Amino acid sequence: MNWTPRHDRYLLLAALAFGVLVLPFLVYLTGTYVFGRYASGGALGFFGDFVRGLATLRWHAWSLALGPLAIVGVWRGLWRLAAPSPAPVRSPRIEPR
Repeated sequence: MNWTPRHDRYLLLAALAFGVLVLPFLVYLTGTYVFGRYASGGALGFFGDFVRGLATLRWHAWSLALGPLAIVGVWRGLWRLAAPSPAPVRSPRIEPR
């Protein structure tokens, strides 16, 4: 499959959505498994605190939200640097009669 900037845009958007919508719940589940109950309520309380952290520009909330985006962006950038560039396409030469 040939990756275009449009594909990269969708991949980065998916990484951002994962970081904002899915990753906080995974962090919550891991925290409750390791540390016990969350002091401010359940999963929705944790997500509310996460969104409040985004709104008040807390670095830990933003690093959680933008972490997957940064990882995918660096990965795609390195992939583009390492991948060989495609051979130029030559148009067929038309011979005069």
